[in-house]
Amino acid sequence: MGRMIIFLFINIIFVVPSLSHAMTHDQPEPPGAFLRSMILPGWGHYYVDKDNWNRGKIHLGTEAILIASYFGLLNRVSNLEERYITLASLKAGVHIQSRSRAFQLAIGDYSNLSAYNDYQLRSRNWNRLLEDSLENRWNWNSEVDRIRYNQLRSDRDRVRNQLPGIIGLMAVNRVVSALSSYHRARNLSSMPDIAVLPVADQQIFTGAVIYIGLSF
Repeated sequence: MGRMIIFLFINIIFVVPSLSHAMTHDQPEPPGAFLRSMILPGWGHYYVDKDNWNRGKIHLGTEAILIASYFGLLNRVSNLEERYITLASLKAGVHIQSRSRAFQLAIGDYSNLSAYNDYQLRSRNWNRLLEDSLENRWNWNSEVDRIRYNQLRSDRDRVRNQLPGIIGLMAVNRVVSALSSYHRARNLSSMPDIAVLPVADQQIFTGAVIYIGLSF
């Protein structure tokens, strides 16, 4: 029985401190958790605790939704732009793909080039006059087509203006995830390391000392 007790405390002396040392070095570092979540939301939570990172899954899922939304909006912008460019070509007889925004707006506001230049002359906006050349001439087949063109352009602008908002939400999601994983890692690293050390007097076991190491 005495030999068993001695063997037990020998194991405590050598094994427990070793486990505590390994645990300390294997603990996730708060800056590492923060950086991981800034790169990919949720990664920091997985790094801190692979068995319990539900909060990280929420941030990761949110990121996936935002990315899908962003590319979905980009595709919508491209589709709307292609539609109103095609409409101008087929119904107004003018190519606007590489033309300025001012020219594209003018096409939507006036039925043809003559009406546009006539308005600029009456308003004394001589600097806004367009040359009466083949590439500048347009003439809408109907008022309905012109209104449809304006609607498509307006829809394109509205959808495109949502893109910065999506990017902003992605940035917020990263920051919140990073801060959350940072605090979780810091709280975990603040947990005490506990070791039990035997106390002996002339090779006779007299008690034990509990060692508690705190990280700040």
